[in-house]
Amino acid sequence: MLKELCSFVPNYLTCVRSLQDPNSLRASECIVQFPFAVPLQEEKTEEELARIAEKRKEQGKKLQEMAAKNRAEKLKQKESDLQYLTAMREGKSSDSKREWAVRRFLSNLQR
Repeated sequence: MLKELCSFVPNYLTCVRSLQDPNSLRASECIVQFPFAVPLQEEKTEEELARIAEKRKEQGKKLQEMAAKNRAEKLKQKESDLQYLTAMREGKSSDSKREWAVRRFLSNLQR
């Protein structure tokens, strides 16, 4: 392969100048192709496909359950925040300005 594909030239610059011509470049062009084997893909049986589909369904159910749980937690948090804020608003009307400011300051420390 080395003898067939490689060549030595006594005058490198002349060889490079001759390769500027597209026709001589194509004439000196050599393509080497190495053997290639297509990798075989394993075909799955119907049982394996059914098992994979069942696994995906279970994962989907788990994700739905987790999303429902997160929504419920967020709803509880928002309800507690709403109760807290309505209690603060009601306290503002019944307390003096100074007492309300002190209560708001203390509630900020607790949060």
